[in-house]
Amino acid sequence: MKRTGAKSLPAAMYHYVNCRAGAITVSPARFEEHCRALAENGIHGVGLHEAENFLLNGENLPEKSLLITFDDGFFDNYLHALPLLHKYGHRGAVFVVTARIAEGPARVSPEELKAGRVPPFPEACLPVEQGAEGSVRRDVFLNSGELRAMDTDGTLTPASHGRGHYGVFLGPEYSGPFLPRSLSRTFFYTDLGVVFGLPDFKVGPGLLHRAFVLNPAFVEAVKALVPQDFAAENRFSRSAAGLADLERLYGRFAGNMGRFETPAEGRGRMRRELAGGKEDLEKMLGREVRSLCWPWGKYGDEALRLAREAGFTIFFTTKEGPNPPGRPSAVHRFKAKDKGAFWLLSRVGIYSRPLAGRVYAACRI
Repeated sequence: MKRTGAKSLPAAMYHYVNCRAGAITVSPARFEEHCRALAENGIHGVGLHEAENFLLNGENLPEKSLLITFDDGFFDNYLHALPLLHKYGHRGAVFVVTARIAEGPARVSPEELKAGRVPPFPEACLPVEQGAEGSVRRDVFLNSGELRAMDTDGTLTPASHGRGHYGVFLGPEYSGPFLPRSLSRTFFYTDLGVVFGLPDFKVGPGLLHRAFVLNPAFVEAVKALVPQDFAAENRFSRSAAGLADLERLYGRFAGNMGRFETPAEGRGRMRRELAGGKEDLEKMLGREVRSLCWPWGKYGDEALRLAREAGFTIFFTTKEGPNPPGRPSAVHRFKAKDKGAFWLLSRVGIYSRPLAGRVYAACRI
């Protein structure tokens, strides 16, 4: 029997929806243009649970369906995207990093947002603050009250993006001290957080690589020498005497800055990221969470095994491609850009067709 309904579910990947231009930012006006064009062309932004049932069990969806997703859990998704999704009859999903979710009541309710009563939150539109010492990222994330309100409302359904979205140090090689003139990345550092004065080791996705674990005594010695306040660190880094002291400190710990983690330690670290993020979110929401969006979009066989062991059944990637029914193990998404409606509609059309989507994605590798 010929299948009716959607043969593939396109999935769009957004991050920020605010008024500050950026590579992964779509303005509220542009996002409204996208939502309006989808509705005018009969394309329905489906809810996460509908998408999960299609991807996991092959349950039917309308032929013109799209899954609209947001990564990381920024407050502007709630403030700006949720009311626009509601206005045009769409729903979607937001993948949250639970370590960034503070406890607290919702700053504004979904009902107020959907009624057009959007209070001013200028900090939600200025994720990068420029000061005399350089630029510092000041992202505003969702809080627990907003997550619960969103989950009850159903317009934007929360799912997991891991506990910390952490990277790992890749080895003992470094290119000098980590003394930045700006802190403009949202997710870049390991679970140590930002430690000024450490060697500038290479960092990579934590669910793909073995970690180089730093000697705690070395880390504490660096913290004792280098000011950990951003402005004070910038002054330190301009001091020849301070830099000379730092080089001598590196010399004292030469060959003893750290070690590679054991396989057991690696599994424990990955479990904390995967199972920990799931447990955090389920505790906040009071329900099972089935979907995981891979932090950094990267993972290895061990991470996949541990994610399944934790109870995840649907896995979202950052790779482009179609999503036929019953294929939950590597859900493809295309990056939504601050471009016009025609661009978005063309991508939805391509990834709605399994063969066309596979060919187009292959050409983009």
